[in-house]
Amino acid sequence: MAQLSEGLASGLRSVFAAEAASVQRYTYFAQVAEIEGHGEIARLFTDLAESVGCVAHGHIDALQDIADPHTRKTVGETRLNLAASAAAALAEANDVYPRLTATAHEEGHTDVASWLTTLTAFKQAHLAKLDALLTAVDQPHAPGPRQAAHTDGGSDD
Repeated sequence: MAQLSEGLASGLRSVFAAEAASVQRYTYFAQVAEIEGHGEIARLFTDLAESVGCVAHGHIDALQDIADPHTRKTVGETRLNLAASAAAALAEANDVYPRLTATAHEEGHTDVASWLTTLTAFKQAHLAKLDALLTAVDQPHAPGPRQAAHTDGGSDD
């Protein structure tokens, strides 16, 4: 495939972000409609979220040869996807959320600051999980108990 121009890639990153945000909005709207007893409207919002999610996936596919639209890291196979996800979680846990928390405190929004502090911890937990999985993917697979029994001449009898 021919290399995308920076203008096209930038535009695709922008519409990816918008579509991803729409998925979350529609999912939230579906939950509100369901709580309010509007089942048919909730189903419509859920269908829209799924449909728009497919569109966002298409944008990632188009950008995959360049980089992840969020982190600008190379993606495609699981190891690369884990590394890009860990990079995003690291930035969010160590920069984005702490900075927003400080701003909320400075502006006197203690409830918002408390929420953002919780999210900082949440992102740190995500980072730990992603790092552990990345380490596991990088290590050669040890044979499981049944595999070891077969490879060392043992039997299942």
